[in-house]
Amino acid sequence: MAIDLLNGKVKVYNHELSPVGFPSQHNINGVFIRGRDEDEEFVIERVSLDDIEAENTKSDLFKVGRLRFAPEEEDEIYQKLGIEDRDNIKTDAELIETLQDGSIENIKHISNLKSSTLLSRMKSLLFNMERNGNIPPHAVSSVVLERNNELKFGGKRNPDSEINKILEADKKKNDDAKLKTTVDELAKEIEKLKKESTEKDQLLNQSQSAIQDLLKMVNDLKQGESKEKPKKSDKPKRTN
Repeated sequence: MAIDLLNGKVKVYNHELSPVGFPSQHNINGVFIRGRDEDEEFVIERVSLDDIEAENTKSDLFKVGRLRFAPEEEDEIYQKLGIEDRDNIKTDAELIETLQDGSIENIKHISNLKSSTLLSRMKSLLFNMERNGNIPPHAVSSVVLERNNELKFGGKRNPDSEINKILEADKKKNDDAKLKTTVDELAKEIEKLKKESTEKDQLLNQSQSAIQDLLKMVNDLKQGESKEKPKKSDKPKRTN
């Protein structure tokens, strides 16, 4: 589907309560998109596509979904902007769901984020959630704050960080599970070998018993033949 351009402008959506602004090549006051009201789902403004392209080279407003486009036009516009990683494009509602997920998979996902803008949004949302009594998992809060600080100071991870502690605990858990699986498999193999050995011993005992029975039968037959064999009669004595 072709992009709906009006005087070189496309529809830009702001789903959040906070306004967004950035420089424009066409307006000295720049681009300004107000935040939505409580009773609104989103706000739509027309923005020049070349202003969007220029801003996309300077910030990640569009890369993380701080501002969105018409759903039917997103694929084409993201392709035009060279935005391939769509996993980071989230609304605040979607980010709140992420912040409520304390799974290790989600912790790993957050700990690998590379967008300061996305983490700053998550940090603000954490504050609002806690203020409203919607307390997120402690591990998630810690990881968001630590990852945000890591990116501010070059992305280097502190060995004693909460992130590392969580990841190391998960690694130990996985290693322990693998070890238990290996031990269980070895125990099963040993039981199998014991069973096979017992069966072989039983077969050997049965074979030996059968051989003994055969030998006894042969011996009995020999003794029977010996008893039944007739004696030679003595020759008659001569009389004068």
